[in-house]
Amino acid sequence: MQENSITTASRFLSQIRKKNVVYITVKNKDYIRTSQIRHILEENSAFFRIYSSEKSNPVSRALDLRCRISSMDIREADVVIIGFLPQLLLKAVKKKIAGNDACYRNGAAIGDGSDACHKTFLVAEMFLSLYDTVISDRHLFADGGVLSHLLKRLDKMTIEAADLVVTDTKANADYLSRLYDAGRDKFETLYLEADKEIYGATYSSSSLNVLYFGSGLPLQGTDIVLDAFAMAAGKNVSCTNNCYGNADSGIEDHSPRYITCTYVGSTKEIPRKILDKARSNPYIEIIPWLPQNLLAKKIAQADLCIAGHFNPNIGKADRTIPGKAYIYEAMNKKMILGDTTANHEIFVEDNRHFFVKRGDPQKLADAIAEFIKDNSDNNQEISQADAKL
Repeated sequence: MQENSITTASRFLSQIRKKNVVYITVKNKDYIRTSQIRHILEENSAFFRIYSSEKSNPVSRALDLRCRISSMDIREADVVIIGFLPQLLLKAVKKKIAGNDACYRNGAAIGDGSDACHKTFLVAEMFLSLYDTVISDRHLFADGGVLSHLLKRLDKMTIEAADLVVTDTKANADYLSRLYDAGRDKFETLYLEADKEIYGATYSSSSLNVLYFGSGLPLQGTDIVLDAFAMAAGKNVSCTNNCYGNADSGIEDHSPRYITCTYVGSTKEIPRKILDKARSNPYIEIIPWLPQNLLAKKIAQADLCIAGHFNPNIGKADRTIPGKAYIYEAMNKKMILGDTTANHEIFVEDNRHFFVKRGDPQKLADAIAEFIKDNSDNNQEISQADAKL
């Protein structure tokens, strides 16, 4: 994996350093990005407050936060960061800090120059475009219609109103810059990082487990994943080289080793035929949902993790790095990634990272079998070396 930490040359970092910062996010408090920003603020800001929502969906969370903005302690903030969906909160936040911005005209300070008169630096952390998500990704409404134009307007207004726009990938920044004819220098990329207090590095045993987890969004290509699982799960990948279960015994272990697959998440986007085939495979475990601590344990038990994204028809899948990839990396897991522009920004193909063409379950199944087979041989070699030590 290429360098992923925020750099000292970062405009975002320079703006929050030793400043009073407010972070308002249309996400829950334990979301991966919320935790990441919290750690950054702990290390760099003079003082910070975080406002999030535990409601069940983005719209209800945005409404919850809008109702609370009037009581939020924002007026004295040097920097306000609006996270995940700033489009839904920007107008209310701008109104709240209007007293600060009224001290400025054409970028120059007016008034008596007292501490009560200061301009708030506004950061829009645009994880996604409303237009791209609702129209191009989910296909909820027709492109070119009234709602389509409204969503584009909200995106554009947010970019124009912000002093800095933070995205999760360079590909996403390029896309937003082109779509809304905005200067590329207004954007900065801050890649995701997993919370290592929850997802710490682990080292697997000689088990042969494959894991995928996801929310079931269309761009993830969960149908591709489960179809590949149905092809790969149950395959015998017995060790062929240096197969010593116990190095002292001198007896090679060629006992059967079968691929087992665990799928954690929604199956609503998966066709019935694929779902039935997966459910009938005794080597596949399907779990609807797990809390973070139990999910971390499941990942720890896996020898290979599937990251994605794999949907071949949604452009956003090519511009987005799966959040789970950062978690797998933090836990020192081998992973298979979708062959996308965004993934290539920070990952390089090696013996821990493998890229598979989007939309091809057979290639994904073959890659799983190849990785697991190699892992089986390597684990036997490690077991032999450990026993000698």
